[in-house]
Amino acid sequence: MKHLPVVPLALTLLLIACNTPQSFKSGYQHFEKGNYPAAKEVFERHRNDKRYGPAARYFLAKIQLAGNPSFDEYLLLDYSLPDVYADFQLLPTKTVRRQLKHFPLDTASFIETRELLQRRLLSLVRVRGTVSVLDSLIGGLPVPLPQLQSAYDDTRSGIVNAHLDDEDYDVLTALVQRHLAFVTPENYVKSRRLAERLWPAFEQKYPLCQLDKFAADHRQSFVGRDCWREEVRQLLCDGDVPQMLDFHAQNRWTALESVLLNRIADKTADFTNDSFLNPGQQAQLLDLRRRNLALARIRNTGSVADTAALLRQTQDYIARYAPRYSAFRLMEEALQFYLEKKMYHNGIQLLKNARPFFPDTLPKGCGTNFDYQLRVKPWIDGKLPILEKPSENLQKTPLDAVNTPEGDEFNPVLSADGTTLYFGASGRRDNLAGQDVFVARRKNGRWSPPELVPSLSGEGNQYPLSLSADGRQMLLLVNGRLHLSNAKGSDWSAPQPLQLSGIPVTGKGVFSPDGTMIALEGAFSAGGVLTPPDMDIFIAQREASGQWGAPVALGSDINTEGQEGNPCFSPDGKTLYFTSTGFPGLGKSDVFLSYRKTHKNLANDWVRAINLGKEINDTYHHRGFGAISPDGRTAYFALYLRDGEKGDIWTATLPAEEQAK
Repeated sequence: MKHLPVVPLALTLLLIACNTPQSFKSGYQHFEKGNYPAAKEVFERHRNDKRYGPAARYFLAKIQLAGNPSFDEYLLLDYSLPDVYADFQLLPTKTVRRQLKHFPLDTASFIETRELLQRRLLSLVRVRGTVSVLDSLIGGLPVPLPQLQSAYDDTRSGIVNAHLDDEDYDVLTALVQRHLAFVTPENYVKSRRLAERLWPAFEQKYPLCQLDKFAADHRQSFVGRDCWREEVRQLLCDGDVPQMLDFHAQNRWTALESVLLNRIADKTADFTNDSFLNPGQQAQLLDLRRRNLALARIRNTGSVADTAALLRQTQDYIARYAPRYSAFRLMEEALQFYLEKKMYHNGIQLLKNARPFFPDTLPKGCGTNFDYQLRVKPWIDGKLPILEKPSENLQKTPLDAVNTPEGDEFNPVLSADGTTLYFGASGRRDNLAGQDVFVARRKNGRWSPPELVPSLSGEGNQYPLSLSADGRQMLLLVNGRLHLSNAKGSDWSAPQPLQLSGIPVTGKGVFSPDGTMIALEGAFSAGGVLTPPDMDIFIAQREASGQWGAPVALGSDINTEGQEGNPCFSPDGKTLYFTSTGFPGLGKSDVFLSYRKTHKNLANDWVRAINLGKEINDTYHHRGFGAISPDGRTAYFALYLRDGEKGDIWTATLPAEEQAK
């Protein structure tokens, strides 16, 4: 018979000890000394122990936290700790008391450990700094500890605001869908542009065949609301040019027309012949190519050799393809071309001939499509009376003495005697940073080369708005807020905020010539993350104390439900020039004027806004006048040709009837 080996007594005692509470205590002793491998081995054996299981899991979490956990491990630890604490609380009271006597397992210890965990998790998220890891944080830790809520929100806000200029579609979509509440007010200008950037970003990242993804992500977009989205999606997937042409010929209403036309152009760009198309399709494709060529020539205004042919071609396309959006865009671009060339008769003829082809109706059976068709006839009707007024041969001239090819020059401000011109600029070789203030002086009828004004320039954005009649005070816009600077010998004092009570939002402002008023842009509400404030023209009067009173909004003869801004007084103070989107005009905003009537009522003592006409305005946004010459005959303003981002300072003669006033 084979005998079993005799187990030494010491080994037996060791085996017994490994299954006693004392072994857990030894694990804690290893933990206190920083011997984590030995401690971990002990705690792992007790993970599921009835008495020491919760404590073992707690100390295992502490050991893991002392290392370098991954993002997912942090989330898992944070998820598990409340359960560990709950299990510990469910132990018999006597067991809990005994363990509390020997180990730090009280409520404060659990909270302290979890707080440390969440702080490190937030730090890791800030280091990575991506919107995707932020989304993972919110999904895994939707509610942080109360004492960390502020740090949690700051982390979220920091990442969100850092990515508002991102070009990735999925990042932009995440911002729009989940994070808009964390955009800070100073970045509202960026967040308000997110919607218009979504589709170009989608086109850059995804094939058009997947536009149903865009529709699902953005249900209120032109893609999401289009009644023919599925038909267009299938055409884009198949890439069959004849089928795409046939659909375009039959459907006048789809909001996805431009997407479809771009796809057709891409598919036919390399073909030497169109023999695979039937005669009708060939004629249609030729029309589309001629339209694209006309647009290219219009946008390069010097290359249109035969303007009469351009008019015929534009009218022919409108007659065949209106009310499709491609027809409207061609009409809009052609009108701008004729305005730039002062060929007003052609513009009038174009609009009159095009008007019948744009019925102000929506497609039957489709209640969700974009409704630009309802706006085309009012668009035409608002422009025709302005175009039909007699021309006054006004001259627009670039002020070459102050402009540079590389710089953006804007917001000219003229001294009362007309000899000193301040303006804002960015991108010039002599810029310090952002937008700075420059000055030029007229000597012997010529402007001197502009010089930087260091005392009014520097970090951030600052540019001049207005000079007092005595030249001793200057209004400036500094990082979006009104500031005032005082003349200091031949220099200027550091701009200080101008305090105006009563309205939360103020923009550009100008002194009246007599110094008793400031006309300024303002709004009763700051607007939102996606909606701009409703800007109107206000007047603030100087009180006897020298302080400025609360601004008063002008009446409905000047302010509308649209956007009013860019106020500018004439030298005699009787005329107020401004821009508006609310009155009929040629552009997305036009320059208007109004006169004081009786000087009895500040708010309602103005004639109804008068459009300055086709020789001042065009189809683009306008930034208004910066200054008027002392004789009232010449306006100084920034002109952005073809709605570009770089402007120059120009001058324009004013209509005679305005000069007479």
